[in-house]
Amino acid sequence: MSSLEARYRRLLACYPYDHRTRHEEDMIGVLLAGSRPGQTRPHIVDMADLLAGAVRMHYRRAFGTVSAPAWRDAVAVGMALWPLLILTDTLARQVLSLAQSGPGLLNYWMQEPWSLLHWAEPIIVFALPVLAVALRHRGIATLGALAFMLYLSGRSPLTLTLALPNVGLPLLAQVVAVAAAFTRPPRNGMSLIFRRTLMLWMPLGLIGLAASKVGRGVLDAATNHEIALWKPVPWLIIMAAAAGYAAGSVVGRRAALLLFLPAAALGDLGKLPSLPTSIALAQIGCVLSAFAMATMLARWPAGRDPAAHRH
Repeated sequence: MSSLEARYRRLLACYPYDHRTRHEEDMIGVLLAGSRPGQTRPHIVDMADLLAGAVRMHYRRAFGTVSAPAWRDAVAVGMALWPLLILTDTLARQVLSLAQSGPGLLNYWMQEPWSLLHWAEPIIVFALPVLAVALRHRGIATLGALAFMLYLSGRSPLTLTLALPNVGLPLLAQVVAVAAAFTRPPRNGMSLIFRRTLMLWMPLGLIGLAASKVGRGVLDAATNHEIALWKPVPWLIIMAAAAGYAAGSVVGRRAALLLFLPAAALGDLGKLPSLPTSIALAQIGCVLSAFAMATMLARWPAGRDPAAHRH
């Protein structure tokens, strides 16, 4: 094999697997036939044409009509996961409030057992949409919506705005739960998620969110302001790792794309443009490293079976 042919084959590796296996030899033959005698490197025009063709083909497969069923399933998965993410966020907040209160709160609960319900109230409210999605139960979805309205009515009026993430994101979870209970397509979302996947990522998500939110009480008071800027990073790393894990499937890639930014808002996502350049680049590096590592681990057990990752 000549060096020119080897370089062309490396360029053709950018094409989808099934297209490459069917047409690679024909494309190589056409490219070699059009090359000059003694040519050892692809012409810049040929390189640009091959790369542009690969980008167009991947784009059509990712967003064209052939991928419409995968996008529908991804929306269903996203709708099923969103109430779980809100419940995870609520658990992290309540666990941190318990940790910050210390033994005094436990002693108070021993003296006033009913006060435990006040602490568990948000957990109960945000667990209802999860049950509604998991069980596809209209009654639970309706009860969850009513409980959410009552929960908001008991809060300070300042929290009744739809500002994200205070009320807007939890409200979205309630809307999702009602849609999943009363319409057919979103009901399939939970069935597309493996139970072992939830068992793996829910505890990790809880740890990541708790680590991010602990900065509100501890890192905000730190004398070194740059330390406090790292608050959202633990949750962002968990989200990036979960997205890399999901990238092992056709539907998972699309669901991760839909969920990543709104889910990142749960972790007090900072404004990258306002951060020092060194910290912003370090945070981006942490997220990309977590995504790359999870992607490699997700694809390693399945081997190099192209059918598992097609489209």
